Amino acid sequence: MKKTDLEKLNGLKIRDRMKNAGTPNRFGKDNTANGGGVAINPLVEKLLKKGLADKNPT
Repeated sequence: MKKTDLEKLNGLKIRDRMKNAGTPNRFGKDNTANGGGVAINPLVEKLLKKGLADKNPT
């Protein structure tokens, strides 16, 4: 076989492996199964709440 044919075959193998691999658990719907969300740094959460309170003075 020619070198170009070998490279094409190798690329097809890689593409097939990527297509059949599926989505990792850290992405998509399985991400919410571990507690419903992402843990937020307490300081960031405090600043976000303060920012929302400033926007809504009610």
